[in-house]
Amino acid sequence: MTYPVSGRVQTSDGKPAAYVRVTLHSSKLVSEGDPFRPSAMTDDDGTFQLTTYETHDGAPPGSYAVTFRWATPQKTVFDPIPKDKLRNHFALPTEASLRCEITEAETQDIGTFEIDTKKLTIEHVQP
Repeated sequence: MTYPVSGRVQTSDGKPAAYVRVTLHSSKLVSEGDPFRPSAMTDDDGTFQLTTYETHDGAPPGSYAVTFRWATPQKTVFDPIPKDKLRNHFALPTEASLRCEITEAETQDIGTFEIDTKKLTIEHVQP
């Protein structure tokens, strides 16, 4: 069962971070062989709604590591594979990853994540 989850990603100067891939990783899901990962792409305003099985259905309850990948936009389909503006520093779950808790709630906002591209840091500024 999934529960609707939303959030926001912004830059350190408060501007929306568009087209950031946000993915949740649960050790429980991995151990149970579930290949699905709740994920979303931020909109132009930096907001996102997680999808696990169906569009915007949210995520199953649990504790998750949160990863981020911010691809440079492709101008055409012939452009090379987009590079991560975050240099893949936050693309894989580690013990240092930011974490969030999804509960059995009708809807929930997991807050705002703030990216500093110069320092290559991400903070959970508004849980």
